Amino acid sequence: MHLGHLDVIGHTVGGARDVRGHSALITFEPHPRCVLDPANCPSSITTLREKLELIERAGVDHAIVLRFDRELSGLSPQDFIDRLSQVMDIRRWVIGFDFAFGRGRTGNVEWLRTHGFEVDVVAPFKIDGRDLHSSEIRRLVTSGDVSEANRMLGREFSISGPVEAGAQVGRQLGFPTANISPEPNKLVPALGAYAGRVRAPEGEFIAALSVGYRPTFGGTELKVEAFLLDFEGDLYQRRLELRFAQYLHPDIKFATPGDLVAQLKLDVADTRRLVSR
Repeated sequence: MHLGHLDVIGHTVGGARDVRGHSALITFEPHPRCVLDPANCPSSITTLREKLELIERAGVDHAIVLRFDRELSGLSPQDFIDRLSQVMDIRRWVIGFDFAFGRGRTGNVEWLRTHGFEVDVVAPFKIDGRDLHSSEIRRLVTSGDVSEANRMLGREFSISGPVEAGAQVGRQLGFPTANISPEPNKLVPALGAYAGRVRAPEGEFIAALSVGYRPTFGGTELKVEAFLLDFEGDLYQRRLELRFAQYLHPDIKFATPGDLVAQLKLDVADTRRLVSR
């Protein structure tokens, strides 16, 4: 879900008003490439849960999730349309410029119009004169450039999940952190420290975020952690959304825990300054 998708959704919601109908968005789970070309399965910028929340926030009336498998991929365009027509009266299609569906991607705008459908084709969404693609956002996030990725997403890249029990290392250092385990195949930013925010049941807080292996303590398991500024309480098993605003520095192995604490103090100060601004 990036600005290009939101542009298509905006046309869909507006088109629904024009025909006095309902807007419906169809999405596939998992990503088709994960079924047809598993070796090149892309990491998910948004999990299904995150995607559905964003779709609802964008004003779509109905979100339809189709499980993508080999059987679905083998349907002809007409078979696919027939299945949809059993549960909805399609008044208008709103599609991206490169949209295709059905076996061998043989269904496209020409096919739809030939078969009597009204079609609204949304032009490519451009940033700095270039077409916006999810692959570019993945590249930016995995390289740590979350601020540029956020510009293309139209929001801050986030990771959500329940808080898990940790080794209490942060608490012993005076910086108690909430540990989140990302869902399988969820895109994870480059290792390092970040300034960001956390949305918790108690509200939204500025937070210093970390993605790494705790190299100072010889860690071998990837950890995604958040230190919430100006928060006191127990977050164990509460669901949090970690929002990444800006990259601070790479994952560092310090000579002593004291050196780590000194860096954490700098990270907290930088986070408060950057996110508050």
